[in-house]
Amino acid sequence: MLLLGPAVVLSSFLLFLIQPLAGKQMLPLFGGSAAVWSVCLLFFQTGLLAAYLYAHALTRLLRPRMQALAHAGVVLAALALPQGELKAWGAQAGVLAALVASVGARYFLLASTSPLLQHWFGLLRPAGKPYRLSAWSNGACAAALVSFPFLWEPRFGLAEMKRWWDAGFAVECALLLGSAALLWRAQPAQPAVGLVAGTPWRVRLRWLLWPALGSALLMATSTHLCQVVAPAPLMWIVPLLVYLFSFVAVFGREWYRRTWGCGLALGGLLLLAGSMVYLDHQAALLWKVALYGLGLGLVCVFCHGELALLKPAPGGLTSYWTHVAAGGALGSLAAGWGASAVLEGYFELPLLVAGCALLCLWLLRRLGRFAWRGAAVAAILSTTPAMAVISAHYAGLVAAGRNFYGSLRVVEVGGLRKMLNGLVVHGSEYRAGALMGTPTAYYWPESAVGMLLSRAGGARRVAVVGLGTGTLAAYGRAGDVFRFYEINPLVVTVARRDFGYLARSAARIEIVEGDARLRLAGEAAGGYDFVIVDAFSGDSIPMHLLTREAFALYLRRLKRDGTLAVHISNQYLNLEPAVRALAAEAGWSAAKVESGGRPAVGALGATWMVITGRRAEASRVAFPVWTDDRSSVLRALK
Repeated sequence: MLLLGPAVVLSSFLLFLIQPLAGKQMLPLFGGSAAVWSVCLLFFQTGLLAAYLYAHALTRLLRPRMQALAHAGVVLAALALPQGELKAWGAQAGVLAALVASVGARYFLLASTSPLLQHWFGLLRPAGKPYRLSAWSNGACAAALVSFPFLWEPRFGLAEMKRWWDAGFAVECALLLGSAALLWRAQPAQPAVGLVAGTPWRVRLRWLLWPALGSALLMATSTHLCQVVAPAPLMWIVPLLVYLFSFVAVFGREWYRRTWGCGLALGGLLLLAGSMVYLDHQAALLWKVALYGLGLGLVCVFCHGELALLKPAPGGLTSYWTHVAAGGALGSLAAGWGASAVLEGYFELPLLVAGCALLCLWLLRRLGRFAWRGAAVAAILSTTPAMAVISAHYAGLVAAGRNFYGSLRVVEVGGLRKMLNGLVVHGSEYRAGALMGTPTAYYWPESAVGMLLSRAGGARRVAVVGLGTGTLAAYGRAGDVFRFYEINPLVVTVARRDFGYLARSAARIEIVEGDARLRLAGEAAGGYDFVIVDAFSGDSIPMHLLTREAFALYLRRLKRDGTLAVHISNQYLNLEPAVRALAAEAGWSAAKVESGGRPAVGALGATWMVITGRRAEASRVAFPVWTDDRSSVLRALK
């Protein structure tokens, strides 16, 4: 136990540390798109399932001493194999290839550790409780999850973090080799069991479905919280933490019972449904996060408690965890990828709330009449508000669509048509009357960008990072070239189809699809009079667009007297110091320009940073310069 326990804990910690570390390294290479994160998630889920299958096959096909010998060989191979360099090899397939080459072998080894060492613990201590190692494993995952943004990222660059991670991996390999030696010396007996024999298919199906439900709820709650409720940095941490701790709660001790577990779930579902209806638009952020997290946690305790009731004897442990891994991957893919293909809005959470309420009602059908009626009332109170969320989606709806990059809605109220991503406006337009064609939202004539583009002068070349509704095209004059960079093809379709700014512009309009930083890197220097950066998705920020390397690229693309404008309106982050630090390092002058909103003309309050080569004074900014290697949003939080 002195070797197996630490090996499980350290492997889980390193496993959850390498995921954000590798994902962050990907952004400058493949573009800061949601597709990059989706492909990373697919790789990690697939790798986890492959590692669990390996652990299962190893324990079923080989005797204990041969298991120790074979796994020791895998450990040495993972330690000796050179790590491939992360580099851009193409689109989504390139992301997968880069991950396999750079972290594939080590990730595979770490992912196989928990189920394999739980099995070895059961062999070495038949009277012990190997499933407690799973609780420790999930606790270590949670610790890594919290430590990355709050401990590692603010203090270390990616290269330095990688060195620390490599040192930890060397220690983990030593622990694994020691565990293998311990098993070799002990020579425990193991009854012969077939690779797929020993468990009825109905039980296997439940091993798949319960973790699939928990994983789907995690993905749906994270999406809803990050895209609809409050698109703030680090919001994804809370749902994942409560999800992991639900495993700790039910596998650490054998205390779960269905009779009260369903009651917990119904209480959690009521919290989620009520939050969707009553809190999304008005409550303080802390209350939103707390209630969504509590609701998800209660439902996950139910899902994983039901899963814990089905756990087999230690001999079937690896088969059990392999099914759990497959179910988790299935739920994540269904809620993360399948939902975007089938649903036009973020409907997966209300649909899952309603379905889970009906499931609890079914499981409690044998209770007494009074108790069952109470459960039925709770199920109805959960389902009705959840369905109301879907109904509200269609109020004033003109068009809607969804893809890997998010969900877009076009709504029209009082003659003003808006493009929305969750609750955040990405542009608006009056379709008739005296204000038809007038720039609105953050781009109206009294905003910083409006005043810049309204100046008299000759023909201009303007690069705009982020298309939105194409509002800035309204400032185009004959002879101008406005080149928009947009990563989301759905935004391009909606801007052309449902808004008129692009079609009415007197300028020549060019739209380049793809990540702006990657596309700009291939263009000639000194080609633009203005570079305008307005690529934030909601209130989240693509960090790779505000780093030293990105700013150097923008400034190289400007003419000598050119101007860089960065939109920094943000509910949760104060981005002014970060932009000032980048401008000061480059020797450029930065000025913050704020404009108030004016509802009568569709104008919204906006904050822009205007950066020019005319340096007003030599100033130092007490804010770290963000780079591709090192950046953290913690110091920018309001």
